[in-house]
Amino acid sequence: MQRLIRGVCLVLVLAAGSGGVAQAQHALTWDEVKARFENNNPTLRAGKLGVDESRAQETTAYLRPNPNLALTVDQINPFDGGRRTARLDHC
Repeated sequence: MQRLIRGVCLVLVLAAGSGGVAQAQHALTWDEVKARFENNNPTLRAGKLGVDESRAQETTAYLRPNPNLALTVDQINPFDGGRRTARLDHC
């Protein structure tokens, strides 16, 4: 009896799982074929990436880079290490 119940359950599970497979196919329109081709063609996708990268590197009119202020203080030594300067007292 348990064997019969297991068999019936197995048949029901297989029938439910294969229900979506038996659907009929529909005819594609030209626009759908073109869209699928463009989405699945790696050469076209790579070319589109190259165009996008080129556009990203273009400089737009009136667009200038941000100005930078650089200050180097490597030659300024507030502590001169005990050097003495000569005083001129001519008064």
